[in-house]
Amino acid sequence: MRKPSLRTIFVLISSTFTHFALADQVILDDGSLLKGTVKEVANGQLIIDTAFASEVTIDYSRVKQLTTDKKYLIELNSRDRIVGQLSVDSSGQTQLKDTAFGTVKVDPANIKSVWATDAAKPQVLAVQEEYKQEIADIKSNNEKEVADLKSSYDQAIAAIRDERDRLRDPWSGSLAFGLAGASGNTDRFGANGRGELHRETDSERMDLYLEINFQKEDGAQTVNQKLAGVSLERDINETWFARGAADFEIDKFENLDLRAITTASLGRFFIREDALKFKGFAGLGYRFESYTDGTTEKDPTGVLGYDVKYKLNSKLSLFHDLTYYPSFDSPSENYLVVTNFGGEMPITEKEDWKLRAGLRSKYNSQPSEDAESTDTTYQMNLVYDWD
Repeated sequence: MRKPSLRTIFVLISSTFTHFALADQVILDDGSLLKGTVKEVANGQLIIDTAFASEVTIDYSRVKQLTTDKKYLIELNSRDRIVGQLSVDSSGQTQLKDTAFGTVKVDPANIKSVWATDAAKPQVLAVQEEYKQEIADIKSNNEKEVADLKSSYDQAIAAIRDERDRLRDPWSGSLAFGLAGASGNTDRFGANGRGELHRETDSERMDLYLEINFQKEDGAQTVNQKLAGVSLERDINETWFARGAADFEIDKFENLDLRAITTASLGRFFIREDALKFKGFAGLGYRFESYTDGTTEKDPTGVLGYDVKYKLNSKLSLFHDLTYYPSFDSPSENYLVVTNFGGEMPITEKEDWKLRAGLRSKYNSQPSEDAESTDTTYQMNLVYDWD
């Protein structure tokens, strides 16, 4: 069976749809006829919207005749542009009518581009679309590069912090000691020492201390006190932290064999700057006291306190803290208040040797028999710090 030629198919299609109101017509070099709406002529191709096949693209070099039912913007090979309607005169010559110059004869082969008068030039649209996609690609690539750089930066910072924490010794400490004495009418000798260890990371702080105070006057002891404690703080965020602490005390002249207070509390930094740190805490605990007369006291207790460290200038630093321990049974009658206040200043260029002056005061609302409610200690110590 013989297959129909392309020309035969175009003729049949054209004949089938002649009743549609499709005014633009294209006649090819083999005599084929297409009817529809011309979309554009650009880049050597003609695109026509037909009823039977939507958009059809044809090599413009095959176009023998082109007519339209409305005005189009026509660009010739000479780059001249004319607005007019393409038609054919009685002799079959293509012409542009209703132009600003009247009717102008034109050879279809000299037509370079055709597009609607209310649309942009097809080549311009193509360039815009090309650059639009290129801009989108560049934007996408830039966003990816930024994301990659941020990821690399975050990883690098994390690695640097890990290396810093690994190399940095988190431990520091100090040793403080002082002597006092007199001879003549009164023979007096006193000594005190305090050792502190401090461990700090980005999110955790631990402090340990041990203090001994001893004094003898005319051969008799007048002060014999030992203090020790540990505290641990772990940050919840930049402002809040959890705190646990345990403090121990032995004081012969308070008839105290042992006082042990353990607490757990929630703390908050009100000021957290290099020169000034101010924090408070509140929580619950347990207090145990054993006296030389054999009596003991065991009470659940609350804890409420604050701690301030202020670097006044490069030479002077101040510290102050206060802790209040109220008994659950009778908080207004049975409580303990401990406060420390003092300052220190370096005396060497490396600032590892310092002078520290301090005052420690303790108020016990229910002291043992023959003991005072308030016990205050003044100290002037030589301190050695190490990081």
